[in-house]
Amino acid sequence: MKLHKIGICLLALTMIFAFAVGCEPEPEGEVYQGEAEGFGGTVVVEVVVDEGEMVDITVVEDPETPGYGDEAFDALIPQILDAQTTEGIDVHSGATESSEALFEAVDEAKAQAGL
Repeated sequence: MKLHKIGICLLALTMIFAFAVGCEPEPEGEVYQGEAEGFGGTVVVEVVVDEGEMVDITVVEDPETPGYGDEAFDALIPQILDAQTTEGIDVHSGATESSEALFEAVDEAKAQAGL
């Protein structure tokens, strides 16, 4: 009986931990989509805007060369969010067209949001 209770407790704790780790809260706000032609095709982004600020940028379609486009996006998105603009941010070395596509897609989404 005691072993059974311990097993149930461990199962419950495992489920709580899995839920807490696996469920990242979605940013609140309105979602706007932008797209632009990159090196490998159309790059599509979703920009979440809350109270007049970009709070999240997600690349939802990425046809760029693996190891170049994704690396550029990972490096540039935090910079864009910090600056709240694409202006003045340098392209990622080795991924110029991918970087420019990201900037253009984000700017399109921002325009839809009225930013």
